[in-house]
Amino acid sequence: MNLILLLVIGFLVFIGTYMILSLNLIRIVIGISIYTHAGNLIIMSMGHYDNHMTEPLIHGSNTNYVDPLLQAIVLTAIVIGFAMTAFLLVLVYRTYRVTKEANIDVLRGEEENNE
Repeated sequence: MNLILLLVIGFLVFIGTYMILSLNLIRIVIGISIYTHAGNLIIMSMGHYDNHMTEPLIHGSNTNYVDPLLQAIVLTAIVIGFAMTAFLLVLVYRTYRVTKEANIDVLRGEEENNE
């Protein structure tokens, strides 16, 4: 299971890097969003899950225990990632409405020589 999770994380990082290196602004935003998903999977993979773990404060018949701290951190990261994606999409939309361009190389502001 850990090998499959590592392969999925590696694939997400690869796809995110490929999208961020693109010239299209929408692809860059999608790449950043994919990076946040890869980061969430990395955080969740750091947890130690075992059938013989017991709850630290409540002793009883339950022997299965999952650490809630990692889930809380990932939930916070999901909210932050959604907010960043929404902000970047609005920024790209506004840039497109003003300049009518969706590529980064056109937005550099360098003047072309017509001579």
